[in-house]
Amino acid sequence: MRYVSLPVGGPALSVLGLGSAAMMGSASRRQSLAALAAAHDAGINFFDTARSYGYGASESLLGEFCRPRRAQVVLCTKFGILPAPRTWKHSLRPLARAAVSLFPGLRGVARAHSAELFTANQFSVPLLRASLDSSLRELQTDYVDILLMHAAPFSVLAQHDLFVELERLVSQGKVRMAGISAAPDVIRATFAQRPAVLQTAQFACDIDNFGFLTQPLPRDLFIVANHPFGGVTGVADCRNRIDALRRDPLLPADLRARLDPRDPQLLPELILNAILIGTGIDALVAAMMQPSHLRSNCRALTECRFSPAELQQLRHALASPAV
Repeated sequence: MRYVSLPVGGPALSVLGLGSAAMMGSASRRQSLAALAAAHDAGINFFDTARSYGYGASESLLGEFCRPRRAQVVLCTKFGILPAPRTWKHSLRPLARAAVSLFPGLRGVARAHSAELFTANQFSVPLLRASLDSSLRELQTDYVDILLMHAAPFSVLAQHDLFVELERLVSQGKVRMAGISAAPDVIRATFAQRPAVLQTAQFACDIDNFGFLTQPLPRDLFIVANHPFGGVTGVADCRNRIDALRRDPLLPADLRARLDPRDPQLLPELILNAILIGTGIDALVAAMMQPSHLRSNCRALTECRFSPAELQQLRHALASPAV
């Protein structure tokens, strides 16, 4: 595993982080704990969660796992999307998981209904305080390493009272580093305005967003990518674009020969390293509930068949609308 230092000190952070959006949601408690243990054994110490993940239960599970090793891990949580109060619908989660596993076509229906269990765009100062207090209690810690505004809209950049409160929480030691998690257009605006308290930014970086990486990223911010494969449909799109590159005569023949669609390791090697190498992105977060995916992603970061120059060439080619 590769590690990088946080600008605020503390333990070096694994460049590959485990996202916990599925924990206690589409993944059961047993599956979630197994994924956490596998990640820890692989050298991953960066864990990303939010108040809303797992219908409000992900933080509690993560806190249970990380409490004995708190000084060695980096915890990132978010505020701004709140889980709805518990109702009878929450009791149907195990049945919903079983149904989706038997009938994958129900996945879209399950997502639509799960949206009813969240309240988004909650960015007032009182809600920030209440959300962080809940996060600290659930995570069984007195501080979080990173606190992000979750799916923040453009309007939060004008909420100066929110930034003042974030500065207060940092000065109190409850938050070591504050930042924003948002869509690329909001991240661009953040880069332009640069509120002083925001030291880190997180955004989705699948191949549809590779064009965002053509411009230099600010080096005084700690930048984290997430959702690198774009979900189930994104993986299929990645494979199709890579297959198109394999037949592109504009690429060198020896490079195209390494784009072997029969090699299951090709996709993580290309996508993860194209995000992390030569872009200014410091770390990335991926949901790795299946041990095979975790092992494949970890191996991709230590064994890459492409040079930095080749990754740059492939990154630009994958970002092309023609591909």
